Amino acid sequence: MIRSVLFSISFWPLFVSYLIVMYPIACYLPPKKVWSTVYRPLTRLLLFCLKHIVGIKYEIKNYEKLPQGPFIIGCNHQSTWETFIFSVLFDELAIVIKKELLKTPIAGLYFRKLGCIPVDRTSPIVAIKTLLKYGKTANQNGKSILIFPNGTRASSNDDVEYKSGIFALYKTLEIPVIPVKVDSGRCWPRQSFKKRPGTINLNFRKIIPIGASKKEFFSKFEVEMVD
Repeated sequence: MIRSVLFSISFWPLFVSYLIVMYPIACYLPPKKVWSTVYRPLTRLLLFCLKHIVGIKYEIKNYEKLPQGPFIIGCNHQSTWETFIFSVLFDELAIVIKKELLKTPIAGLYFRKLGCIPVDRTSPIVAIKTLLKYGKTANQNGKSILIFPNGTRASSNDDVEYKSGIFALYKTLEIPVIPVKVDSGRCWPRQSFKKRPGTINLNFRKIIPIGASKKEFFSKFEVEMVD
């Protein structure tokens, strides 16, 4: 608990301060520059504080086996950690987020500037249309797409239902999907202030090539999400 308190009073004030200081500059920067000058430095700060204050390290597996993009990254969602880590692994991604985040003070600008794909989770039909519209643009610009197909954070013990959005992107864009398995919830549980020392594993799993039916796709994806 003491480590968690020290982390919160160390990282979050610096996080907010940096966003405020960079705000007027970010207004005029292209997405890739916002990624490298704001998003990535904040991620490095987060990783530093987690390691040296809380005792949380991380290990990336099979990153060197990734093909040339663009592709779709489908990652399970257990904590805030995986919303940051991809900024140090890729030069740029189009990240699927919930639409409400665009209304967040200060941070909302950054979500827009990063070229995130906002979806309205209250209307599945509208969400799919928006997802495909922005997904096509990202793909045409050579960007890979990051999506959390379970929609919201869930622990490893929860029954997870993967949303159809990832398959809609896969089928429409005709690009492969790379399942990514993360166990960040062991060290940074959802809806919990307390963080635990340990090593977070992020594993790029077997690629799902284009051409699979919906049933085949989710069967393969679910297999890759199992330890």
